[in-house]
Amino acid sequence: MNSAGYMELLEYLLTRFQIYLLAVVRIGGLIATAPPFSYRNVPVQIKVGLTLILGLIVLPMLSTDPAAMPKDAVSYLVLLTRETIVGLLMGYVLLLFFMGVQFSGQLVGLQMGFGIVNVLDPMSSTQISIIGEFQYLIAMLLFLAVRAHHLLIEVLVGTFKWIPVGGVRLPASLGEGLIRISAQVFVTAIKLGAPMIVTLFLTSVALGIVARTVPQMNVFIVGFPLKIAIGLLMLGVSFPFFYYVFGRLLTGVWSDLEGIVGALSP
Repeated sequence: MNSAGYMELLEYLLTRFQIYLLAVVRIGGLIATAPPFSYRNVPVQIKVGLTLILGLIVLPMLSTDPAAMPKDAVSYLVLLTRETIVGLLMGYVLLLFFMGVQFSGQLVGLQMGFGIVNVLDPMSSTQISIIGEFQYLIAMLLFLAVRAHHLLIEVLVGTFKWIPVGGVRLPASLGEGLIRISAQVFVTAIKLGAPMIVTLFLTSVALGIVARTVPQMNVFIVGFPLKIAIGLLMLGVSFPFFYYVFGRLLTGVWSDLEGIVGALSP
């Protein structure tokens, strides 16, 4: 092989490596933000290894003209940043969904009287309501049981067909879409916790009426264990409702992901 052949081979390998790095940062952005991959208990070695392996898997399906790759470091850094944003936004959508699930449990726990009963969330290393953590873990188990994490990886791999590496665009309407998706945190919380929130509210109203009609009764002593018992009972009874609503809301998450990918595609 002559010197010209070596130069062509070197240029080809350099281009493929540049493409590989662009794919890796997109995948890494999602792994860093999307549950369950972003869980703090998942070793960093596993996250990095999964990112690099997925990058190798998608590399054969990526094709870019060597002339399209930037020659200067600044332009290439801009491409890396854009690819990272794609992964981060996809993970952000899923993260907001699970934040809504957790917030739902916090609302219920507050009404049950568990406002000061908190546990350490291993994902965020913050103190949260025990009911919020319970609902979060149930939602995560359901997410894994229906193999939604496989579908998430499938969607991620599919983005390389819809958004070629180096072809990411950031439209002005993207911010509006993110605000709309962020508002879904409260919608998710209310929909998932509706049965328990309504039941506990009616219990509080009933206790208030009893307190007015029977002043000698210590409603605080009676009401505290009563609301805990009713809350725990409703937590178990409403699980089929939780499962149904969780599935419907999760379907909406995939629609939001498709919307984000569509907005970023050229």
